Amino acid sequence: MDVTALIGLTIVLLLVFLYFKNKEPGITPPGPRGWPIVGYIPYMSSKPYLDFQKLAKIYGPVFSLQLGSQYVIVLNDFQSTKDAFAQDAFMGRPPESPFDVSEESLETQAFIGLPWKEQRRFSLHILKDLGFGKSKLDDMIKEEIDDLLELFEQSDGHSMYIRPLLAPSMSNNIASLVYGKRMKFDDPDRIMLDRVISEFSSQAGQAAWQIFFPWITRCLKFFRFGTEGKLDLLLKEMKEYTRKEIKQHEETLDENNIRDYIDGYLLEIRKRKEKAFCKGVLEDLVGTFFGAGSETVRLAVDWFMLTMAAYEDVQEKIHAEIDNVIGRNRSPNWTDHVKMPYTEATIMEIMRWRTVVPINILRYTLWTTELNGYVIPKGSYVMSNLWAIHHNPEYWGFDAEIFRPERFLSDDGKTIVKSEYYIPFSIGKRSCPGESYAKTEIFLYVVCILQKFKVSFPDGAIPDFEGNLGIGLSPKPYEICINKR
Repeated sequence: MDVTALIGLTIVLLLVFLYFKNKEPGITPPGPRGWPIVGYIPYMSSKPYLDFQKLAKIYGPVFSLQLGSQYVIVLNDFQSTKDAFAQDAFMGRPPESPFDVSEESLETQAFIGLPWKEQRRFSLHILKDLGFGKSKLDDMIKEEIDDLLELFEQSDGHSMYIRPLLAPSMSNNIASLVYGKRMKFDDPDRIMLDRVISEFSSQAGQAAWQIFFPWITRCLKFFRFGTEGKLDLLLKEMKEYTRKEIKQHEETLDENNIRDYIDGYLLEIRKRKEKAFCKGVLEDLVGTFFGAGSETVRLAVDWFMLTMAAYEDVQEKIHAEIDNVIGRNRSPNWTDHVKMPYTEATIMEIMRWRTVVPINILRYTLWTTELNGYVIPKGSYVMSNLWAIHHNPEYWGFDAEIFRPERFLSDDGKTIVKSEYYIPFSIGKRSCPGESYAKTEIFLYVVCILQKFKVSFPDGAIPDFEGNLGIGLSPKPYEICINKR
């Protein structure tokens, strides 16, 4: 056997070993077989949450498959997701990522390992101190909403794309929380941050596949090629701005006057003197806040506006509830939501029906564990199919695929009926730390808009609810008319 043939045989055997590792029959979860190197990826569509739903009907709610070189566990029901995400073993994030993080974050495992617990605990504490669930938060958000309503009014009822207006509005709310300042619409820094978020959101979906081929990711990062290179440049812009802000915050820091998240974190660095609490980790946290906080809220409001234009009867009921509880002149507050069950139920139904994050952000098992009687090996990638949970007839009835706000209402329509199966912000120890902020923001946006306006489609327009998957599930571009009531 010549050297070339020997090398070829070695590579084939190595690929076979990589493919079949962790595939112990009767122990690890069952699942479909794919191809060497690429695994099951060739069989996946642009809607993996629907692909996983179909596979769950064959292999059960917990199954495994190979995606690229990664062994992946997919959870498709509520109980397995709840049980898994209650365990520390499932709290990791993949060590390989197409998105650059600081050396400090990698060294301390501030995001990918158990040290994240302390980061989350501190973040929840400082966000609460900054106004989560308080009138201060309402006022900050409503100031931004007022600017948005002025732009809507300027459209004079003509059809328009609202996404270019929603995205910068939501990101400016995060800027207030993180940097401690609102930026005017024409502020160069605001324009830069809006552009970074917009381009990052569109590019990130294209780069997502790279996480299943870490060796390709490393090569792309080294040569800064293709989508990976574009993402790096975008993140570099964000980090450079954040570093400048951190430096300014350090120079003006007053421990008796915590202005924003950066102030709070800088003080925590002084107190703890721990490697996991440092400026490198802070830079990464700010980027995470911007990406997750801006985009998910924007998507929820985007879907709401599209749905209101399509379901005029629902919009009329919300208009009536707003008029009855708030009126046309008083500014809405978050506390109003307890007296507005139909509006609240509609928001919940939209976030169930068009799940903004249909597949939970990737988890990574930190050690070998068990779930549903299966062995889940250390180093497994774990996905929870939130879409499948939100569209399971066993949880939601035969009309789970239908938009129906009444499913969250009592028979008399006066009370919200909560469901444990409603988990748009995930569940367990790594559920979204900004859930309360997002709920407040979404409620205030949709109520303030419908208090003043009626939304409708241009003549002949046909609503499309399929959506495109990027960082989250986004409506396809659409035009609506926004008319003053």
